[in-house]
Amino acid sequence: MIKQLKEYKKLSKSVLGINARNLLYTDRKSISISNSKIRVKEILKENLIPTPETISIIKSFEEINSFDFSSLPNSFVIKPNKGLGGEGIIILYGRKKKRNLEDEDAWISANKQIINLSELKIHMVNILNGYYSINKKNDKVILEERIKNPDFFKQSLHISEGLPDIRVIIYKNFPIMAELRIPTIESKGKANLHSGGIGVGIDIANGTTTNAIMKDEYIENHPDTEEKLTGIKIPYWDKILEMAIKSSIAIKASFTGVDISIDKEKGPLVMEVNARPGLSIQIANKDGLKERLESISKLKVNNIKSNINIAKQIFGGEIEEEISEITGKIVLGRNTKVRLNDKENIIAKVDTGAYSNAISYEIAGKVGYSDIIEEFQKANIPKNIDINSYYRIKEKLEKENPDRKYIVLKSSNGISLRPLVNIKLTFVEEEIEIITTTSIAERDHLKYDMILGRKDLKNFLIDVTKNL
Repeated sequence: MIKQLKEYKKLSKSVLGINARNLLYTDRKSISISNSKIRVKEILKENLIPTPETISIIKSFEEINSFDFSSLPNSFVIKPNKGLGGEGIIILYGRKKKRNLEDEDAWISANKQIINLSELKIHMVNILNGYYSINKKNDKVILEERIKNPDFFKQSLHISEGLPDIRVIIYKNFPIMAELRIPTIESKGKANLHSGGIGVGIDIANGTTTNAIMKDEYIENHPDTEEKLTGIKIPYWDKILEMAIKSSIAIKASFTGVDISIDKEKGPLVMEVNARPGLSIQIANKDGLKERLESISKLKVNNIKSNINIAKQIFGGEIEEEISEITGKIVLGRNTKVRLNDKENIIAKVDTGAYSNAISYEIAGKVGYSDIIEEFQKANIPKNIDINSYYRIKEKLEKENPDRKYIVLKSSNGISLRPLVNIKLTFVEEEIEIITTTSIAERDHLKYDMILGRKDLKNFLIDVTKNL
């Protein structure tokens, strides 16, 4: 996490740390309640907030011995009452068929391991002994219905096993940040980030995924399915925000992280309410919680729908969408992600002060122009000569090879002669493709490998406050 925060210096003043979270935004009463999954489920049920059905709660070793395991459904979840970070949770997808009557009952887990009845009982004993509990004291076993993955996630992410969930951070009944958590093979079907799951930031305004992280490193595609992780629009978005607020109100907490999963048949269900949610959600959203918390600290709106609308306006891209609808133009920030010749994705600087585009020698070589670069460098063009001399050299080169084009440019760095190439430019997030002319320049000393000039920005609006 620290490594990523250093990469994004803009977070340094706005990031919320663990100490500040614990001292300023959590209280003992809500921690005590949220630490007990059983108590949270009881409160949610009392407030008519949908949550997974509890099959049974086992409180002692005697209850394990007397429990009728044949009564269990083919698929279910076993979890500790006071577990932390997804530890101790086993998701069972189905019963293993017996070869004969003497065979022990067995189930198939999320990572396709066979767990027999003896192993299941041992795991339950470990839970009772507090092996997975927050305070390592005796605990209780929860047997719960397994949520079935909706077709939406199967189609968008090709996930057949494991259940994604959505975490929404609530403060003073306002949704201030959200994240989609996705299971991987490494996480063994659990969406927990500490176990190897993926976290993807969500735009509060429209429920669309933005940036993805795995082990605090940014990624673009799911490591198991290669499916793109950004641009996914979460279904039931307003309902999810509403349920998260209601859950926070129900346990009487001012600051919570509410985890919600979507069942194929029942829709959104609240899984847990955390009084001390993890903070890597800030990395996935490329934004800190501190400023968001402060920005609504004095607001006292108690209408849930109004709170959602205010949060969308403050923290989301709703205004940007309205501008796009009115003008018919897409809003770009000071930089944007582009793909060159379908080969290389880079971050380009949006520079309205420049008329034309320019790419670095290194990137140009990677996307198919190494021969042009080699040919140009062999010409041994002198530096620091007058503009007329550059034009004479340009004419000479184009006469010798009519297929090549060059441009003389005068900038703050002086006068230069550059090769010109036609290039396929794709604005990745906006899904717009154009064929444009771009010069190749020495940009080794500059932050960006490409600048986009205003000649290709006519169909965009530029928001200088927006940054990747």
